[in-house]
Amino acid sequence: MLFGVAVTLLGLMMGLVQPASASVKAEHHLQPTPFPTPTPRADGQIIYIVQEGDSLWRIAALANISIEELMALNGIQPDDFISPGMEMLLGFAGPVEPTPTTSVEEPAQVSPTPQETPIYDTGEICVLLFNDANGNARLDDEELPLPGGQVSVVEASGVLLGDHTTDEAEDGYCFPNLVFGDYNVSAAVPPDYLPTTVMNLPVSLAPGDIAFVQFGAQANSSIVTVDQEGGGNSLLLGFIGLLFLLAAGGLGFYASRMSKRSPRSFR
Repeated sequence: MLFGVAVTLLGLMMGLVQPASASVKAEHHLQPTPFPTPTPRADGQIIYIVQEGDSLWRIAALANISIEELMALNGIQPDDFISPGMEMLLGFAGPVEPTPTTSVEEPAQVSPTPQETPIYDTGEICVLLFNDANGNARLDDEELPLPGGQVSVVEASGVLLGDHTTDEAEDGYCFPNLVFGDYNVSAAVPPDYLPTTVMNLPVSLAPGDIAFVQFGAQANSSIVTVDQEGGGNSLLLGFIGLLFLLAAGGLGFYASRMSKRSPRSFR
């Protein structure tokens, strides 16, 4: 009997149990609003907003949890009161999963391969050093490139832009990507060769031009042979001339002797 009275008093203090007169009065004046179904928040918490006329008992019953759970979830003490507008935690639910959306994959974009942009404000100078076998200072069909020489390109200001040791390439060597302007092209012959052409030429290069320059050289042995042959002829002619001189001298001596022996009457 005393236990029942204690429970009733505790219920009155917490607002869970109301006197019959108050209950009847509440039925006529304070009608609880319908219990709205709370929606879990993004973090999973189920929150209920206290309405006019709500009590812990009613909220726990409608949420299908015990009053002890409700008080523990919200940290409510037995002597605490609730008021309309308060947020009450009823429990936890799983996080709200967003509605999956169908994603359309865009085709991968293929970057175009970069192409080298041609340079139109430059040109080339191609230089050939050839073996001028016949010494006519002109490249003939049977004459070949001469390896072992040196060709170079110099700006008009005197700055060396490049040099190259010649080889057996039929087209010689080309100096590319030269800015249009004036240049000096020169060549040096290998040892035991002598030039048959001028070894320095000015070249004026326009945008997009390819200038071709040729230099000739002849082996020293070819020139020596010619000199030797000419020298032999000179020696022969000199010897013949000497014979003529000796013969003339002998005739003169003989004539003088004969004049001394002749009679005076023939003088």
